[in-house]
Amino acid sequence: MFRKHLCTISVFALAVSACDGHTPSPDPASAPHPEDQEIADLAAKPDSWVLEQVGGKRIVLDGQTLDLRMQYLFHQGQIAAEKEAEAAKTLPEKPESDPFDAPQSALETREDANQRWIRRTKPGPELATTDETVTARDGKPIPVRIYRPKAEGPLPVLVYYHGGGWLFGNIEAVDRAMRRLADEAKVMIISTDYRLAPESPYPGSWNDAEDAYYWALENAARLNADASRICVGGDSAGGNMSVVVTARVHKAGKPKPACQLLYYAAVDNRSVPVMREHYDSARLFWNGFGLDEPFTNYVHQRVFPGMDLAQPEISPILADNFTIMPPTLVAAAGFDPLRDSDRAYAEALKKAGVHTVYLEYSALPHGFLQQTAVTQEADRAAGESAREFGKLVAGLQAKKP
Repeated sequence: MFRKHLCTISVFALAVSACDGHTPSPDPASAPHPEDQEIADLAAKPDSWVLEQVGGKRIVLDGQTLDLRMQYLFHQGQIAAEKEAEAAKTLPEKPESDPFDAPQSALETREDANQRWIRRTKPGPELATTDETVTARDGKPIPVRIYRPKAEGPLPVLVYYHGGGWLFGNIEAVDRAMRRLADEAKVMIISTDYRLAPESPYPGSWNDAEDAYYWALENAARLNADASRICVGGDSAGGNMSVVVTARVHKAGKPKPACQLLYYAAVDNRSVPVMREHYDSARLFWNGFGLDEPFTNYVHQRVFPGMDLAQPEISPILADNFTIMPPTLVAAAGFDPLRDSDRAYAEALKKAGVHTVYLEYSALPHGFLQQTAVTQEADRAAGESAREFGKLVAGLQAKKP
């Protein structure tokens, strides 16, 4: 089931090696990957051509029109999945294999996913960067990459946690996105390479995220950072961990994050049937728009084995106190099953008196930060949200005594 599902969503950049055998990623110094040209060609095609390729009809759901190039990618992914299913009928049946059951196949699957994220993200500006290592509470290394924009210090800081369902992603996969975010928001970013499931299931990734935040606090002076403006943020799974880190730090009585940046955050991780009971977006968008039900079920099994998904550390929207949260920017996607839970989380923050900026990009699906080379709408959303976050951080400076 997992192998088949990876094939279905491969166009959305989770993985491709499980579909037809692993193809090694090219050496960065070698010729460009063929998909680079495919992405450039798709971005340059007139809308009329793209519309013809998807059958001449735009997808409109819940009063929203899906971005045309994202519709094309989903359409192509569906065609590929159907062809694979047809071909499988002629082959002898064999047991499904899980790429995460063996270290080498897990490494290859993740590398394919990371390379696709890179290729589908618009290159960011040249910035000063340094790679350092945080020592986790268990003594293991947590790599971090620090991005310094061209701005006068001490700089505000964003400790960033990438997405990927706690299974995929690393600091290389989001490097292009982090360069742009640092440049447009004028913040120093500490991009965190936390450990992944299933090798390190809950609470492993969350502990690494918390340790990286404390490292930023402890090293603020050395980094020429403003210790009073250290924020946390992330996309999808990383957004979830940002909220959890804030809650943990508050409970510990330590200086908590000055603000939060949450891109299509996984704030409610209850089962898909429960989510469908509570949110229209879960009923409308959980299949066919990138973040699909089989993958979500797999995440629950591998990241939260046998756990209560309704506990606030896993589903922070179920917390009993939102007043502890700092100023927060929530950026949601219209064609995302998580859209309505993000809306609800933003409303809960506002109701609790927390300064909240809510942005919703109605034409885009989950994961749009990794689609900025594909579609202008994702590119616009990435730029606007970064600048709005910069304004939020600048406001923190204005409020300082």
